[in-house]
Amino acid sequence: MLMKELREKVIETALRAQSDRLIPLTMGNFSARDRQSGAVCITPSGMEYSRLKPEDIVILGVDGNIIDGIRKPSIETPLHCAVYRRRSDVYGISHTHSVYASAWACCHEAIPIVVAELAALVEKPIECAPYQPMGSLELAETAALRLKNSHALLLANHGVLAVGPDLDTAYANSVVVEEGAKIAYFAKQIGNVKVIPEEECRNLRRIALEKYGQK
Repeated sequence: MLMKELREKVIETALRAQSDRLIPLTMGNFSARDRQSGAVCITPSGMEYSRLKPEDIVILGVDGNIIDGIRKPSIETPLHCAVYRRRSDVYGISHTHSVYASAWACCHEAIPIVVAELAALVEKPIECAPYQPMGSLELAETAALRLKNSHALLLANHGVLAVGPDLDTAYANSVVVEEGAKIAYFAKQIGNVKVIPEEECRNLRRIALEKYGQK
């Protein structure tokens, strides 16, 4: 089977997102780009993740044309492809509808950086892209443009787009964004929120890249 391992990774990530309650039902979508061919494996549209098999994952080019697969790809395929075309460093995309981050997106307001863990992963406030209809080319181009070189972006009245050099990292960014959104929400209820200064956010990101994890 073509790209069996990458297809399995996409299914594994979708199931993990359900388990972690970052998506309800079949909402959200996930993709991974093959480093050799550049082809993209993406979740199919509207299928229960617990029933997915590797052959249900659709393989397509960054132009959106299907290379292999019997299913209709995610409605947000244009969004994934637009990001891959603009970001040569991105090999994994996680699009979730997590509650707290989506609530910030419904306010069209950036998530402030109030915890070190969020700064270490994404470095800057999580901006919100202007509203565009889900699944539309307008959403795809607007989001890809507003993402710039960031690791995550809110989609107004919709959800969260997170990217990474692989799907595991993209998914981790989704998790950390949701945790940051939750903490920022509760901090605002307490009042007098103190954000981490931009320079310190950059320093925390540098520390994470240079010192965190096993070499």
